Amino acid sequence: LQVFTSYLPPCLPSSPYPFNKMSSSSSKYEGVMKGGLKLKSKDDGLKEVGHKAGKKKKSKQQEELEKLKEYAKRQEEEEASLVATATRGPTTAEKSFKLAKEKRMKARMNEALELTHRQKMDRFNAHLGSLSEHFDIPKVGPG
Repeated sequence: LQVFTSYLPPCLPSSPYPFNKMSSSSSKYEGVMKGGLKLKSKDDGLKEVGHKAGKKKKSKQQEELEKLKEYAKRQEEEEASLVATATRGPTTAEKSFKLAKEKRMKARMNEALELTHRQKMDRFNAHLGSLSEHFDIPKVGPG
């Protein structure tokens, strides 16, 4: 009985899971060249894809210096644009608004200069005296 179980015909797989054979799958790719994809270029025949030649890494200090220079340049440009917009002058609507505002202010000043404080208080007291007693504060409680 043991003789028959150890021998399997060549048409049947030796294990119940034929997909787990690693030796046969790795042997399929033994002849494949490994490494990056290389394309032809004008300069030196072959060039690796994704490899950027000629770029050197900059130090952190140089990168920070360049960032600061760019930031300063942007700030100067913004200041220049603000100065340019600030010196353009008022529009016609702004001029007319300013004139109307000055006119109203002059009218208020003239009204304030017409009467003294004493005259204003006398006029206010006369107005309160002309009102009926209906507007007086009622007395609440005994007394």
